[in-house]
This record gives sequence, C-alpha cells and structure tokens, in this order.
Amino acid sequence: MKKHLIKIVKPLALTLLFGIFGVASAVTVFADSEYIREESEYPAYYRTTANLRLRTGSSTDYDTIRTVSRGSTVRVYDRRDGEWYAVSHNGTRGYMSAEFLAPAVSLGISANGIETIAWSDARNNVIRIGVPLYVTDVRTGISFWMESFSNGSHADVIPRYREDTEAFRQAFGGSWSWEPRPMLVYVDGRTIAASMSGMPHGGFNSRDNGLVGHFCMHLQGSRTHNGNRSHENDHQNSVEEAARSI
Repeated sequence: MKKHLIKIVKPLALTLLFGIFGVASAVTVFADSEYIREESEYPAYYRTTANLRLRTGSSTDYDTIRTVSRGSTVRVYDRRDGEWYAVSHNGTRGYMSAEFLAPAVSLGISANGIETIAWSDARNNVIRIGVPLYVTDVRTGISFWMESFSNGSHADVIPRYREDTEAFRQAFGGSWSWEPRPMLVYVDGRTIAASMSGMPHGGFNSRDNGLVGHFCMHLQGSRTHNGNRSHENDHQNSVEEAARSI
C-alpha cells in the first residue's frame, strides 16, 4: 500500500493547490448570490485569526462545511453586506465571517499566496517536530512527504516512506547533492517558501524509509550548523526563488 501513497497524495495535493491558486474566473452558484463578483480588490489572500467555520451561505443560519483552524490561508473572492466573505479554502468554496479574517499582505504573504516566514517564528509554530510536511520541488514539480525531528539552526528532516526518499532523490536528478533547491512546504493549509539540500548526512533515522541520515530544510533567516556563510546565502537565495514561484 505504501508504494501507492505518493501516487495518491500528489494528485490530491495538486487538486487542493490549484483549488486555492488556480484561475478564479469561473462563475459559482452560492446559497444567497448568483455569482461571486471579482471586484478590483479581489481575489486576495486572507488569514483566519480564530478557528472559523466555512459555511454554505453568508450568515450563521447556513450549514457548516468545515471548521478552519486559526492561522490558515484562504482566498477571498467577494464581500457580502460588509460582514461575510466569499472564500476558497483547500479547493472548497463557501463563506466566512469577515470579523475573523485579516489581509494576508500584512502577514508576509506574497501575491501568489506563498509565505516567507522567518525561521525564528516557524520553528515552534509551523514546522513542528513529527508533523507531516508535504513538499514540492519548485524546479521539477516532484512532491514527497517529510517530517522534522529537530528544529535548531534549521529543520533536520527525514522522508516519511521509501517512496518519498526515492522521489526526493529524483528531484535532484537521481543522485544526492549538497546543492540547495527551492521548495514549497504545505502544512496546515499554508504554502511556505523553503530550501533543501539533497545530501543525506548524520546517522539519525527513526523511519523505515530506505535511508541512513537526514536532510536540512531552510526557511528565511535560518543558519547552518557550522556557520558556512556561503552555503547559508545559497539557501536564502533558494528560499527567495521559491517565494517567487507558481
């Protein structure tokens, strides 16, 4: 079953991804409106400031589709009566209370919805130890699952399964390399700019993933363990490339 996992999750993740970032010109029917109008200020990315219900209509009288956790990114298409936004979350459209949505531009999210987060902020709240991270190599589009086991100067990560190890290797052309590459990390409904080098090192590995060692994942402002400034600059340039992608 594991060998089919990446074949299953990749199309699913891409579906979710394009549901958020894809072209938003289609007319969609909702409970209390003929369509979602795209005024000059929309679509735009917003962040939930509380655990917030996604509803089928623009009032609390409508059914809840799901509850979206605090800090999630949604795409806003229109505002209703000054109190509700028509939004898309992970490919599902609905309505959310405007009171608990903040413009993502003020929260460090670029126009394409990719967040550039300082490692000092992400290490405890976003890239959490043991939490699955769905990662896409920007240059090849190859995706795989990772998880962090140590958050120090940067995240020390390992592939979750053997299929993820092989997919990661293929992203580097089929052989391991210290070259930093731009990556997009999907976690908690967010898309984060990152950089990873593809050389396994160290002896730690807690998973049956066909690998001895781990890899380094860098975000904005992260450092190497040995203070190699040239390598750090390469990773930061790679993070910037990821932030400009899509």
